[in-house]
Amino acid sequence: MLSAMLGRKYRGRRKGVAIREGSVRQARIEAKLSLAQVAAGEVSRTAVHHIENDRVKPSLETLRLIARQTRKPIEFFLLAPDDQPGLSEPHQEIVQLERLIAARDFQAVLMLGPTLLNRGWSDEAMAMVHFYLGQAHCRLVQPHEALVHLPPARAQFEQLGLEWLAVDALDWEASARGLLEEPQAVALANKALERCRKLEPRPQQIEARILGHLAGMYVVAHAWTLAIIYYEAAVAEASVVKDLLQLAKMHHGLGMAYQQMRQSTRARRHFDNALRLYSMESDQSSMHRVENDLGLLLMQQGHLDSAEQHLMRALAGVEELNIDRRGRGFVLANLGEVNFRKGNLDLAHTYLEQAEAAGAAAGERIVVSLVHGLRGRLEETLGDIRAADHHFARAIEILDELEMPERLRDCHMEYAQILDDRGDVYASARHWRAAAQIGKTGEASALLANVRNA
Repeated sequence: MLSAMLGRKYRGRRKGVAIREGSVRQARIEAKLSLAQVAAGEVSRTAVHHIENDRVKPSLETLRLIARQTRKPIEFFLLAPDDQPGLSEPHQEIVQLERLIAARDFQAVLMLGPTLLNRGWSDEAMAMVHFYLGQAHCRLVQPHEALVHLPPARAQFEQLGLEWLAVDALDWEASARGLLEEPQAVALANKALERCRKLEPRPQQIEARILGHLAGMYVVAHAWTLAIIYYEAAVAEASVVKDLLQLAKMHHGLGMAYQQMRQSTRARRHFDNALRLYSMESDQSSMHRVENDLGLLLMQQGHLDSAEQHLMRALAGVEELNIDRRGRGFVLANLGEVNFRKGNLDLAHTYLEQAEAAGAAAGERIVVSLVHGLRGRLEETLGDIRAADHHFARAIEILDELEMPERLRDCHMEYAQILDDRGDVYASARHWRAAAQIGKTGEASALLANVRNA
């Protein structure tokens, strides 16, 4: 009925919402949408054309449709938003959440968002509030809290047919599950990528973020080749939309991957790019993580004093910002290793104990497995063979449960070498065989094909 009415020649009798001249056309062009895409099958493309050319005022329902399709707040179109508080007030507060997210003031989002959840607004408005709250929790590395909001937001977006928002929410949900080290996180992120690539027009900024999240998951899993392929694809997408923060994250991830592949020159170049871009965006938490990774790189190169200086700066930063996940535990473990390499065994033991406690408190089993591996090496050096065997067994058990084959393979190889040096040939051979059996799977090939089909 509404579509038919709007498709007819306007006779000037039906009242509509007063909108700013040219705003609908501006919004459509900025969103890179056709008239038909804005109409979305709910009104005629002719109706949208007439509204664009100020021949007809849109009804409230049609204006909300246009705002939804072009991803603009409703007050963007209003001629006098202050004179229509009943129409724009809920949207103004949601826009405020969006602005706070863009400004990376996530604590402010967590203060404002919960106060909006009991307003009795539309399902779409409530879904947006949940979406922004979930994203803020995710950015603050609070995955449990994020998952309270993101799945219901995604379900509501899907029910309303808001596919691009559903894809966005699915990506953040996958990221939250990745922070919890859940094996299904990769599958969810790949589903988000598949759905993103079906959108018209394809949102390149969202695609770059999904690719970056996937790459980060492969870094955590020590799947370095996959991580580099996904990060390079993400860089290509982020470069098109000129997203400096996304580019910073991609360079950071590439630095981590090349560092682990012992390509130190490339790694340092990407870390330097990441620091420069993070500095331009005033992203302090990410800068501290780069300091940690630079410390790791220098430690691998044997520059132990310089490595320790970077790690101490990273530790001071993550403690100041209260960064628990992907923060304190990893830095403490790295400080434990650098002091182990320097021969400061008592200090190394202290740092590793603190790292294990931090990892356990944050639910980061990867940190706990890393600490067990390092403590295994430390106990072997101290001559406590039984303790060394215990720690390596725990590291292997945790990594097996986490379904991280590359990390598990590396741990088997490290333990096999220690057993070899110890003279336990039979036990060593058993772990070398276990490492050899952890090969590439068919899933890796499918994932590579998924990236190349962009």
